[in-house]
Amino acid sequence: MAINLALKLQGQIRTAQESDLPKIMEIEHLAFGAQWDYYDFKASLQDVFLLYLDRLKHDIVGFIIACCCNLSQRGIILRLAVHPDYQGLGIATALIQDSFEQLKNMDLHEVELDVDILKTGAVCLYEKVGFRVVQVFSSSAEEDDSFFLMRKKLE
Repeated sequence: MAINLALKLQGQIRTAQESDLPKIMEIEHLAFGAQWDYYDFKASLQDVFLLYLDRLKHDIVGFIIACCCNLSQRGIILRLAVHPDYQGLGIATALIQDSFEQLKNMDLHEVELDVDILKTGAVCLYEKVGFRVVQVFSSSAEEDDSFFLMRKKLE
């Protein structure tokens, strides 16, 4: 159902460009606070950096960034965010699936990501597209900052 809603938006996925960075940073801030800065995003332009555009409004509403480790033949999803007004419409799923195709075309065999253990909605999304938890990490016993390492084979 969610993918159908994303299709109804008349969305388009394309590669990010430097001129897109201000809007991307706005979405980043709305989704996560200001965790990454302009230079983090600019450096990621050489990676798999895809945008979801609402064609009717001619606006960026989501993005995904994945880097590639050719040695291990693995892609790593670094960032995924959708504007709060567009969440729940299948945009994140569409971005993830498109990134899978690009990573497969780069002859990578697996993709991984980490996600905060408390972000149950994100964990459900990743499981829905085929990721499985392979490890649980915590930086310290005193802090509540555990996260899952999740992986998916690219077929």
